Amino acid sequence: MSTSNPTLSQTTVHSFETQIRKFEVGTKYVRLLRPATVGGGIIRLTPKERAAAVKRYDEARGFVPMKFVPASGAATRMFKGVLKWIDNPKTHQKEIDVFFDRAEEFIFFEQWLEVANNADVETYQAGLSSKVKWLQLLVSEEGLAYASKPKGLLPFHAYPEVATPITEHLKEAMEYAMSDNKARLHFTVSPEHRASFEKEVANLLTQSPFNEIEWEIGFSHQDPETDTVAVDEKNALVEIKGEVIKRPGGHGALIHNLNGLDADLIFIKNIDNVAHGRMLKETSEHKKAIAGILLELRTDLQHLDGELAKGLIDEVHIRELRDKWKIRIPKDFQKLKAYLKRPIRVCGMVKNQGEPGGGPFYTTDRFTGESLQVVEQAQIDNKDSRQRHILSNSTHFNPVDLVCYVKDLKGNSIDLTQYVDDDLYFIANKSHQGRDIKALEWPGLWNGGMAHWVTIFVEVPIETFNPVKEVGDLLRPAHLAG
Repeated sequence: MSTSNPTLSQTTVHSFETQIRKFEVGTKYVRLLRPATVGGGIIRLTPKERAAAVKRYDEARGFVPMKFVPASGAATRMFKGVLKWIDNPKTHQKEIDVFFDRAEEFIFFEQWLEVANNADVETYQAGLSSKVKWLQLLVSEEGLAYASKPKGLLPFHAYPEVATPITEHLKEAMEYAMSDNKARLHFTVSPEHRASFEKEVANLLTQSPFNEIEWEIGFSHQDPETDTVAVDEKNALVEIKGEVIKRPGGHGALIHNLNGLDADLIFIKNIDNVAHGRMLKETSEHKKAIAGILLELRTDLQHLDGELAKGLIDEVHIRELRDKWKIRIPKDFQKLKAYLKRPIRVCGMVKNQGEPGGGPFYTTDRFTGESLQVVEQAQIDNKDSRQRHILSNSTHFNPVDLVCYVKDLKGNSIDLTQYVDDDLYFIANKSHQGRDIKALEWPGLWNGGMAHWVTIFVEVPIETFNPVKEVGDLLRPAHLAG
């Protein structure tokens, strides 16, 4: 089991002065050209095409697959509503009552009940006061302490044994991130939770079916060198007791972790986006399908690269590939040569049903003229009526469902940090110890962090997207036994 952390190259370390200049410039907005839609930037597979893509992936050889899971820190956001209810229960009595209507359906209810009995707390049915005590036992250190534990270690599903998200990610890795009887999985975790993750994984690997194959499981955390400074309203560094305040630079900093992995094809999926095992087959089929599409695209680009190696520019062939994949492949010899050195990603897109997440758009691109990008709302200039109109016509969003090929067309390693758009950083208003500050976040991993990758979008069913953003989501059908 690997526990190494990727080392940053010197070129990725940003000085205080560079960061302050970014604060002075402010957030740079993406320029949307049009939304990517089915038939116009998003590929919708027929059942026959999906089966062919799955077969292509299953039968492919010569590459090392891996599953990469960005795991958040403590599950505080998952219990944000509960914490708010505890602070002001009378205002939120209706929400609390609705929550307790189904309390006994939570997989952790028996543990919760045991903790309440040990603490001599009356049944929650006694009224609002008792419900608040139960909620406190759910989140506090005196009880289950779920608000301070990482999501990956919380009980999500029952078989009838309790399963955590880590369990489900291991199951998925066995389905589509395995070669030569070895499954490969990498978690990024907060340093304070790493030991707990390693302990959980070590325990699972002693159990069936996980003990029946070989595993390569790694852990890393966001490198402190990617932390960013905080400034005040005048863009001056904020210091506490002579020390400059530094904050994690957002999930975009994980491009360095991704860059350090020893793999060729990498599936990326968030820690909380898992479903009950009864949905494993369907989920895995769609993961294999988008991986099969990636391999088909890569083969097409390899043919183009072979022609280029002979000094040929076949404009008819380039136009055919443009039409097939709906991407702007350069016709200029030098630009095409550089383009074919890029890493490749295929992003799953689901129909927008109001869930948070970046949307698929064609945006301006100084290299190719236009490119497909995953764009967050914070990257869009809301004051521009044309940009608002394009945003309003978007039909899909990205549920963080990506497959990436991080080696070049000849199988050589690529420095992924060279394909980040450093201008797509975020500036957010935050507070620190009651003081207003401005914080800098690096370009998001699947937004600006992969801006200069060869990118295509494929529609996937909403049933494959089952995140647990708040505790009540665990009562959605995808997380229940049936």
